[in-house]
Amino acid sequence: MDNKTKIIIISLSIIFLIGIILIICSQNKPKIVKVGEIPKAFNNQTTKLPLPKKKQIKKETLVKSEVSDNTIYLTFDDGPSHLTPQILDILKQEQVAATFFVIGPSLDKYQDVIKRAHDEGHTIALHSNTHNYSYIYSSDENYFNDLNTIKSRIYNIIGVNSRIIRLPGGSSNTVSKKYNKNIITRITNKLTENEYYYFDWNVDSKDASGKIPADKIYQNTISNLHHGTNIVLMHDAASKKSTVEALSNIIKYGKNNGYTFAKISKNTRTTHHHINN
Repeated sequence: MDNKTKIIIISLSIIFLIGIILIICSQNKPKIVKVGEIPKAFNNQTTKLPLPKKKQIKKETLVKSEVSDNTIYLTFDDGPSHLTPQILDILKQEQVAATFFVIGPSLDKYQDVIKRAHDEGHTIALHSNTHNYSYIYSSDENYFNDLNTIKSRIYNIIGVNSRIIRLPGGSSNTVSKKYNKNIITRITNKLTENEYYYFDWNVDSKDASGKIPADKIYQNTISNLHHGTNIVLMHDAASKKSTVEALSNIIKYGKNNGYTFAKISKNTRTTHHHINN
């Protein structure tokens, strides 16, 4: 083998070795990943990056029901009506809970109002389905049929079996004597025996007596507030616009004079009138 051939063989060998070295180096060279770029090898894995937690949507704050040594229980009879949403707006603005003793005649029309009142934290209580004295006070059976009907209708709207009751005319009414002697005595005994809770009132706004101006309703209410439990009789029937007009000032007076506001529950101290029949 001459010198020229040897030189060619050596040169090719050197070139071959350099090629092998370059291939090995390129395989072991770490990959540079740009900021924010996910390596392809990681993308091919089945494991996924954890998603950021969704922000919890804060539910609307319910109205407050706060019992104290001086508590006002605002109660509204004979609704719902087109005025009830206005009352709910005021209660929501003032963050005050109340109790609605509902009747049946307009209930279907205002189911959404009753559901709103319940959802916002108020007590939905039972007054009467027919509100017809001559029917409900003609017999014990008629009274309880009427009561069970309104109870069932309320349950179908809000899913609650209400056991808070106010008798039409209150437990002291004497109208019932025309239809059935001693019926109020029997009814109230049966209500108590069956774990119903009936409530009268000890502060009368007197808004039931015809068309009475808002300032008179206000004075009738605040002048009779006292230490302890104040269950205020008011109405949200369709004709009681002046009650709505008086409500904000009554609430402001209560707050400014150390009263809290609460809704009625089975644990509320009961207020019962003297039974006259």
